[in-house]
Amino acid sequence: MIAEPTHQHLEAFDSHELLIFATRYCTGRKTIAAASFAQQLAEAWPTIPAHTRRVIQRDLKQAFEDDDKARAEGSNYRPLGMDCDRQAWELVRQAWMEEGQA
Repeated sequence: MIAEPTHQHLEAFDSHELLIFATRYCTGRKTIAAASFAQQLAEAWPTIPAHTRRVIQRDLKQAFEDDDKARAEGSNYRPLGMDCDRQAWELVRQAWMEEGQA
C-alpha cells in the first residue's frame, strides 16, 4: 500500500508570505512556470485572504505601470516579461477588478 502524500511540510511556512514571494519571483520571468503561476493565482484570487491580495495587488499595479512605461519607451526589458507573460498577469488584474478592487 502506498501512503498518501501529506502537506505537513508546508505547515512550517506562512502561506501569506509564500504567495507574495512566489508572485515577486515570477513577475518578469520569461518562462511557462511564471505564466502558469499567474493563471493559477488568478483562479485562486477570490479565496486568497484580503491582506495577501492587497500586497500582491500593490506589487502588480507597480509592475504594470513599469511595464507600460518600458513598452512605451521601446525598452528590451519588460517588468512583466514577454507578451504572453503579461497576458497571464492580466488575468490576475482582471480577477481583482471583478471584485471591485480597482
